[in-house]
Amino acid sequence: MKVVELLTHVRKARDVVLVSHQNSDIDAVLSCHALSHLIREVNPEAHITIASIKLSLPAKRLLEDLGLIDSTEETATLPRYDLCFFIDVNNPAHLGELEKAVDYHKPIIIVDHHRPSAKRPQNVVLTIMDQEAVATAEIVCDIYRAIDLKPPKEVAFWLLIGILSDSRRLYVGGLKTLLNVAFLVECGASLEEASRMLYMPLSYSEKIARLKSAQRLKLFTLGDQWVLATSHVGSYEASAARALVDLGADLAAVYNDLDSRGSRLCARASEGFTKSFGLHLGEVMEQLGLEFSGSGGGHATAACVTTPVRGDVVLEGFLRVVKDKLKQPFKEIT
Repeated sequence: MKVVELLTHVRKARDVVLVSHQNSDIDAVLSCHALSHLIREVNPEAHITIASIKLSLPAKRLLEDLGLIDSTEETATLPRYDLCFFIDVNNPAHLGELEKAVDYHKPIIIVDHHRPSAKRPQNVVLTIMDQEAVATAEIVCDIYRAIDLKPPKEVAFWLLIGILSDSRRLYVGGLKTLLNVAFLVECGASLEEASRMLYMPLSYSEKIARLKSAQRLKLFTLGDQWVLATSHVGSYEASAARALVDLGADLAAVYNDLDSRGSRLCARASEGFTKSFGLHLGEVMEQLGLEFSGSGGGHATAACVTTPVRGDVVLEGFLRVVKDKLKQPFKEIT
């Protein structure tokens, strides 16, 4: 029924915008492009704009390789429209400066795989969300399958890359994810080529950020099994947090002070850690966003928060919230 409602709204719209979160990642931007193709199939007369306040560097590089960069706008403004899609985002605050450009009197459709936010945007006419999906691209694939529309090879390739990106090359995911991957391969997408497109060697600055985060880290123990790591860097905080988990931490939190713009803190955790304690990092970051007048959210094992507050203060808040949720004290390793 939701897909029928989706098609009804699309058929009535003349001007459609698809927006995603600030620092849009590969899954977000490719989901936008795949859904824009579906919209054109349903309504060939529709004029479509894909916008984000800022693309992540990996997303920008990939769009350039795919020839899609010119049809993806990095902008703080939006044209007039009849229908707006929130893709890979459900909290307007996560749009960054683009939030101010959204016309909340016009209908909004949300397509997302994150935890629902308490800050639901006004005038949402339809929500297509699945927290069990490893990527928003998987939900877009579900929509294609639900209307019995086979995406062309190029679009199937975009969706496959999006799924591989957010699932860490299928490191996470279930049966439905594998069935969607098989469907996209049947449509002509190459699993090998999609994996190759995602390979990007670390830049010099990202290498330095990762190594400095290890150099500056503080370690904590939780019981006799779990290890927590914290650090700070001047850039690539998400990559640095992931690197600390790869080094052996069960939970890592890394912040970056953004000069006059406050700070951004990113956390990553192993799946075993979050499942053992029932911890959801997206929930933690949303709570910190509310506490420190910023915006936060994400997944159970990967989430970030951006606030106008210094990073060390936000990190203290993060550790406090996590302690409260785990109901166990940390012991610092000196």
